[in-house]
Amino acid sequence: MSGIIGHLTYAVLGHKAAAERQLPVAPIIGRHYASYLAGCYLGADIMTLPGGACAQCGEEWGYSASAPEQCPNDGGSLRPYVLPFDGADYSPQDIHRMFYGRTHLVFGWSPDETAHTLSWDALPNYFASVVRDALEFFGPGERPLAYLFGWMTHVVGDALIKSVQPGLTLYLLNGTYTPQNRPIQDLFSFHEVGRKELGLNWQALLSDLVETPVEPIQAHFMRLAPPRGALAQHFPDAWKPTQEKLLLAVMAENRRYQHIRNSRLLAQLALTDTPDGQQCDPELSGLTGGLTYAQMVELAEQANFRHALWQIGEAIAERFEAATLRQTLFQDFPISDGPTWKALTDRWCHDKMSQ
Repeated sequence: MSGIIGHLTYAVLGHKAAAERQLPVAPIIGRHYASYLAGCYLGADIMTLPGGACAQCGEEWGYSASAPEQCPNDGGSLRPYVLPFDGADYSPQDIHRMFYGRTHLVFGWSPDETAHTLSWDALPNYFASVVRDALEFFGPGERPLAYLFGWMTHVVGDALIKSVQPGLTLYLLNGTYTPQNRPIQDLFSFHEVGRKELGLNWQALLSDLVETPVEPIQAHFMRLAPPRGALAQHFPDAWKPTQEKLLLAVMAENRRYQHIRNSRLLAQLALTDTPDGQQCDPELSGLTGGLTYAQMVELAEQANFRHALWQIGEAIAERFEAATLRQTLFQDFPISDGPTWKALTDRWCHDKMSQ
């Protein structure tokens, strides 16, 4: 399943919640929305890499360690994907083991690095430290900040939906987050919430985010750059600057392969009109045990899935607020985009020269 649809939904809702609270980061996000959305997915899921490439046609398929048995195009065998870098080959499993815990913080560390796992209560200080460093070392432009806050939505959203941190009141089909209910979550978020309620243009959002540049601030918040600033002061352990260049290569690959995945995900999530109503992709239906799209929608409504999304959006805004309130540098940022055109018209449209 996609993963990216859920995280984009959380990020969109988190931004709305931040704007409602009039947090100074909200207009920054609005001005750099594509970078914010890139951060919410590619800023964390660094294993966004092919599972393998077809030996005949060369097309890449799969996701990270998962790949189809044969090429969907021609049935050819797939060669496992590796990223060659500095004389060594890195598999998606290698990348996941080395980097996943560094982006997710509260879970996902490799067995030899579990001591670096942060508690939920440590996140505000970690986020605030990175925000301070972003303002000091990665400014004065705002784009790195938008990307950084996008990454925060992933950390919060993943911890809640995967029940690493208790808080969600969701039981859908057979649990909170399971292989069987993930298609329901994605399809409901994509169509019922995203398209119908929020008016999202998914194709444009997905296209825009993969066109954003690799952000050096990611190496800093993953502690793979030379240690400095508030983050190094408050979290002095787990720094591995020798892996920074490898990370930057991985981030470029993430964007390249997500560009390939986008059209496939949109096709898989599309609905087909039939005499019996709209139907979803048979593979997705099979994962749920054969549910129709209408049955999936009914289950999501019964589980009050929208409330779970609201809970995630609120939690994200709370973390945004904690991170910004701890930084006096943020007090100089405006909480809006300035006067509206109507306000300017009221002030300026009167032509004194004609009097």
